[in-house]
Amino acid sequence: MRMKRLFTLSVVLLLAATAALPQGGRGPGGPPATGGQRGGQAQEPRKYEDVVTSEFTTQEGMFKVHRKDDRLLFEIPQSALGRDMLWVTEVKKTPVGGYGGTAAGDRVVRWEVRGDKVLLRIITYSIRASKGERIQLAVEASSVAPIAEAFTIEVTSPSGDPVIDVSRFFLSDPAEFSVRSRLGVGAVDNNRSFLDDVLVFPNNVNVTSTLTFREGAGGGGGGFRLGGAPAGGPSNTAVVHYSITLLPEKPMTGRLFDDRVGFFSVSFQDYGTDEHRVADRRFITRYRLEKKDPDAPVSEPVKPIIYYISPEVPEKWRPYVKQGVEDWQPAFEQAGFKNAILAMDPPDDPAWSPEDARYSVIRWAPTPTENAMGPHVHDPRSGEIISAHIIMWHNILNLLTRWYFTQASPSDPQAQRIPFPDELMGELVRYVVAHEVGHTLGLQHNFKASSSYTIEQLRDPDFTNKYGNEASIMDYGRFNYVAQPGDGARLMPVVGPYDKFALEWGYKPIPGANDPEDEKRELDLIAARQVTDPTLRFGANSFGFDPSQQTEDLGSDSVEATRLGLRNLRRVMT
Repeated sequence: MRMKRLFTLSVVLLLAATAALPQGGRGPGGPPATGGQRGGQAQEPRKYEDVVTSEFTTQEGMFKVHRKDDRLLFEIPQSALGRDMLWVTEVKKTPVGGYGGTAAGDRVVRWEVRGDKVLLRIITYSIRASKGERIQLAVEASSVAPIAEAFTIEVTSPSGDPVIDVSRFFLSDPAEFSVRSRLGVGAVDNNRSFLDDVLVFPNNVNVTSTLTFREGAGGGGGGFRLGGAPAGGPSNTAVVHYSITLLPEKPMTGRLFDDRVGFFSVSFQDYGTDEHRVADRRFITRYRLEKKDPDAPVSEPVKPIIYYISPEVPEKWRPYVKQGVEDWQPAFEQAGFKNAILAMDPPDDPAWSPEDARYSVIRWAPTPTENAMGPHVHDPRSGEIISAHIIMWHNILNLLTRWYFTQASPSDPQAQRIPFPDELMGELVRYVVAHEVGHTLGLQHNFKASSSYTIEQLRDPDFTNKYGNEASIMDYGRFNYVAQPGDGARLMPVVGPYDKFALEWGYKPIPGANDPEDEKRELDLIAARQVTDPTLRFGANSFGFDPSQQTEDLGSDSVEATRLGLRNLRRVMT
């Protein structure tokens, strides 16, 4: 009897617990409701016009984007689902003491529908199979793309496109696109964070948020490590720009890396080769350049490389910035392209933004940092450079003054009084811009180039006016401290023989090549010129034991170059 009463009591309790669950709801760990009932009636599906009401402002482009105050809806067309997109995060503004215009990271993402969710996945191309359908299936089966966020589908449009609410996402500094560690700050305070601008274009969507962060884990106020002194106080506010850009449906043909020529590269493991092993491969990073006339030895490109000079660049330096960019035109001519690289003012369009990931831009940052930087973002599938944002920090002018005064003033009367005249400082700015543009074209530093010329060549005005004082503007040879007063030699670097050689190797189209392997024979012939011409040689590491591969040096005879440099230094000191 006691067992029977216990069994009856258990059944009653179980029925009571079951009745307590709301109909159409979900228990712990259960699936979400798909319909649900209220008052015994099936809940009606939400109508499109009830979600995307007339109070929303709509922009159409890559997505349909609907906005009402701080509420933001993405309506993702079927054609965009499953496509690779490049998500670039950039710090647009920081408090005093930091600097804006700096990229905080980039990721390839893909949107996909799963049930009542839209998943935002992070896509990597670190393993792949260049050939072979079956091995590609194995590669795909062995890895899963991480899910950055799962958005509930609010409603489906009349054409079947999912509508999701992304408001909180752009106000939360999501981990995969976070600026927090770069800025040295703590968590976002949602009460003091807001959506700013939202702009939609045919191939990209730009969202700008004002995010306020609490103090970092270490205390003592915010960090803002992106330059200058940290801002004070327990809170810091930054304006963060997110640019989501559709990548080409067909990637550019990658060009295989060769350590004889100094390009940046993207690495991956290739399971689709005939080498009977997994192959470690690298594609160089470079812009996509295609000839208008493929049969012409030198042709204008279908689409030139354009660098916009951002509005904040001081007026007196703008002509020199333009020259620094276009100094690379002769190098592209050696690669078969005329007018391949241009600098211009941005269009008079309120929708234009220097943070937009579609544009290559030269920025000017008002901070005490004595430096410049030339990063770029690229398509990891092929190495194609999508855009570059060069930053010139204002105090680079001070660094250039010290360097040039110390190294070159005995031979240049203009440099014997500080501040320098604008004409001289402009030429120094031009040199720095040309160096940073080289990085954004894909070139690494070449520390071997400064040891390519003899002492006699460095003191020869005819030679230096043609070739500069080092074989590559990508070296750190700086200025011609070997030249003595009265020599008349050029004192600043130019885009040199190595730079032209490197762009020929990296950008020259190879007719008839259908894949990267088909290009190797002709590229090897170009690289082989280094055997007989030392000005074309490359060396990136300045920390080894090769005396010809150092920074802050000039000439093939280091002892004599140093002796002449010290003679100039004595002139400076007296």
